[in-house]
This record gives sequence, C-alpha cells and structure tokens, in this order.
Amino acid sequence: MKRFLIIFSIIALFSNFSFAEEKKVKMRSGSKSNDFKKVDIIISPDLINIDALKNIKENFNTANKYAQELDKTLDEKKKIKYRGSAKQIYNSYSKSVFYLYNPDMKVMGTGFLVDEAGLVLSNWHVADKAKNLYLWTLPDSGDKSVKFLFEKQEYYNSSVVALNKTQDLALIKVNGLPKSIKTVKLGSNDQVEVGDNVYAIGHPMSYPWTFSFGMVSQVRDNFEWNYDESFKHKADVVQMQTPISTGNSGGPLFSSDGIVIGVNTLGDPEGQNLNFAVAVDHVKKFISANPDVKKINPLNSAIKKEYPKAIPQDYDNNGTIDTWYIDTNNNGKIDRAFVDDNEDGFIEGTLIDENENEIFELTLIDTDKDGKVNISYLDEDEDGKNDVVGHDYDQDGKYDKVEPIKS
Repeated sequence: MKRFLIIFSIIALFSNFSFAEEKKVKMRSGSKSNDFKKVDIIISPDLINIDALKNIKENFNTANKYAQELDKTLDEKKKIKYRGSAKQIYNSYSKSVFYLYNPDMKVMGTGFLVDEAGLVLSNWHVADKAKNLYLWTLPDSGDKSVKFLFEKQEYYNSSVVALNKTQDLALIKVNGLPKSIKTVKLGSNDQVEVGDNVYAIGHPMSYPWTFSFGMVSQVRDNFEWNYDESFKHKADVVQMQTPISTGNSGGPLFSSDGIVIGVNTLGDPEGQNLNFAVAVDHVKKFISANPDVKKINPLNSAIKKEYPKAIPQDYDNNGTIDTWYIDTNNNGKIDRAFVDDNEDGFIEGTLIDENENEIFELTLIDTDKDGKVNISYLDEDEDGKNDVVGHDYDQDGKYDKVEPIKS
C-alpha cells in the first residue's frame, strides 16, 4: 500500500482534469519503444499543453490579447430581422458556419462544414502558413461577440489538411463536433444566374455570424486576382453585391434555395458592391481530390508540436492515429502514452510508466472531456492488470473513493 500511495501522488500533477461517468480506455501493451516504427508527421503550432494536462485555454494568451484589442473598438451590431427564405437559410445553416483564427498569421476568417467526417472548407489565405487553427461553433444563445468567444467559449482543435493556393481554397479537419451541426448542401455552377438573390454568413470585421444578402451581378470564368505581387490566383467566381468584408473570407454563399454556390473570398476596395466568391464546382473538385483527409486526427499535429519525437500508432487499425507514445525525459525510453480512443480529437486517457520498466502502471481518464481527470487506474504489481481504481465524483481534484478491482 505504501507503493500505492507513492504512485498515486503522481495524480496530483494531473488534477486539472475531472469526470462524470466511468469509462475504461482500451489497454495498450507495454511501453517498449522498439515495438513501434517512427512515422513522419507534420510538426504544427502548439494548441494544447498535454505534458502537464492543463486546461487548453492556458495556451490561448495570444488569441485572447487579440480579442481584447478588437473589443476596444467594436460594439455589438443591432440584430437585423429577415423574413421568408432568408430567415430559413440562417436558422438552418448558421450552426454549420464556424469562426476561425489563424495563430500564425494572427488573422481570422470563416469556415463551413462540408462533410460529416469533420471537413471544413475555407480560403487558402485564411489558413496560410498554419498547420492548426482555432475553431469556434455558434454559441447556443446570448453573447456572440469576439470577446465572448475568446474568453468564455471553448474552441476546437483543427488541422489544415489540404490547400489549393491557385483557387484560394483550404480544407480543415475537426473532430468532436456536436451531432446537431449538419453539413451544408453544395450546388453547382449552372445553378447560378445573374439577378439571383444570394446570402452570406460570416464574421465581417469580427462581428461574428453576420447575415447579409444581395444580388448576383455576374459569373466570371477564369477570373484572376492577387493579394500581393508574388502570386496570382485564378478561378471561376460569382460576382455579387452581397456585402462582405475582412472576416467573411472562407464563408458560404447561399442561393435562395439554401444551397452553397460559392465561397466568399474577396472584395474590390476601390469600387462599391464589387465582391467575389469562388464558384462551388471548384470546391467539389477540391474535396474529391483529397479523399484521405477524412481520416486525419487533428491531435496528431498538435501533439507533434509539443513532442516532436512522439511515436504515433493506429491502435485499432482503422486508418486513424489514436495513440501517441512519448519519451518525456529524452532518455530513449517510452514513459507515457496519450490515447484518443474514440478518435474524436480529444485526449481522454494518459498512460504512465513512471519507473520506465516497459509497463504502464497508471492510467488517468477524462470521461466527460472537460479537462479534468475523474478516474485513475493503478497496476500495483505491474502484471499488466489494473488492481486499484480511484474516483473523483465531485471533480474537485481529490479522490472520493479508492477501491481494489475485483478479479
């Protein structure tokens, strides 16, 4: 029991986590490092401090400062009331539209769900130079300000998984979205005619989930534009009068039937009501050209940033990385593993081999994914079977019940 108390003291280092219902993470085998082959994966910006298992918001200082600066100059816009099909479009698809923040370029933009596997479409210039983006969903009610999102609303890990610079398109992968968020319906270029009413949902000048409408002015094939002199973009575009501004980039342009016919991309600052959306046929071809991105786990790049030598594993052999083996003290021995058992982009279990004898003796689990451990298992005699379980029912960081596991 003395050994039990010593090892359980380790739990205090991870008491930032808590739980609601009991769940067991599938047991991994010993921590022997030569059982795994190293796989090259992209190193990306840090989204979470997994080593200390801290609340993910602690890594959000840069974005928070950005939000505070915006808040000094921005006031909430008055709500605009719409009637008929316009109102239906917003009510049906506003939750399918996301607020995106690029921490590398310190820019924000819009994205929208195009596949139930968690694929989000946006612009290349929103995702440029980033491997990971912060992604927010529409708040359930009340405050929808940037300040609220950055300070009060939890964000999702997302990874940039495909880019088409020429057509200014990006695919982003996110896991764990609520089931209530549905994919948009993609139309086709031949459904767009001059004079059609079209609608945009986005975040112009950081006014989140702004809804606007206008008219199609023209459809232009092989349209060319540039953001600087170094590169020229080219795509078929829908020219429209629908008001868009910085922050709308990457958002959907809807027809009156509620189908997406373009991706809001740019406006001409030297003219009035000269705005452009990349035509939807480009979007459909872009998605079809990247079928494998659906299986990418966004956590892969986030963990690789914190632990460049992490060894990834597809534990259940379904094509998606779900386990990462770590040598935290760089002595050539695996001493920790992070587990995403249901492959939803959240670490729900941490396995610890404190004495580095190739046996994980401690398992910490976050069953409700609120950032706090609420169940711990101890393999006291290190025979590969858990002997003791500890419960933290009230999620206060202290174990309310510790009991042996009956064989």
